[in-house]
Amino acid sequence: MQPRLYPAQPIRKGQGGLPRILSLAAERAKAWYSHPQKCHALNKGSRQTRSERREAYQVILETMLSFLDLASLCLGTPTLDNGFVDVDMKTLVEASGMGQRRCERAIADLKEAGLVEVKQPRKINEHGDYVGLRAIRVVREAFFEFLQLGPMLRQERAKATERLRRKVMRANRKLADLMRRAAQGLKSFVRRTPRSRAEQERHEAEARRWNLVCARYMREGLSGGELRRRVNAELGLPPDYSPNR
Repeated sequence: MQPRLYPAQPIRKGQGGLPRILSLAAERAKAWYSHPQKCHALNKGSRQTRSERREAYQVILETMLSFLDLASLCLGTPTLDNGFVDVDMKTLVEASGMGQRRCERAIADLKEAGLVEVKQPRKINEHGDYVGLRAIRVVREAFFEFLQLGPMLRQERAKATERLRRKVMRANRKLADLMRRAAQGLKSFVRRTPRSRAEQERHEAEARRWNLVCARYMREGLSGGELRRRVNAELGLPPDYSPNR
């Protein structure tokens, strides 16, 4: 049986479609289905991930890329009237053509692999209780780096930001107006779920390992962004990783 590697609503291409980097990223990621070793972050341990799970990765990745705002790397749309409107899970499920549980499992694996990020902002209601807002989903730069699309991503993000800047200038508004929802959501984690003992120990061990490599590069005279980039590259971590974040 042939695998289904495309969502119910594929990325729009050609004239009037989405920027080429999004469809190109989806196409390159398709190689992970037949050759999972090409993305070791999604290959769990020594056992190869089941084909059904690898198939789900392809479908949800292309679906997420279809809704990606390149300027912020968040899934959603910047609007003048409502700020940044995030895409909800119902929309992702319908566009993917998969069931919700299967979408959730695939996104959870992509998050664990460091390719996407999911934040669940909260706020305090009138009764003083914390209530959840719509989740913020982010495709990390590491995903594009894995696909050798890092330089292209930086160019496309600059173009996307410039398009937004021109849009707000025509409307006599500020860029912050368009990104208001994302900025508020990312800062609204007023209460975090405590780490388990095992998670805390793993985090501390990872931080010690990172700091040891960092110290070696510091002795070589590196500092700032180049220092962090070199350390993360050696350890196979996302370019923006820091043990203090």
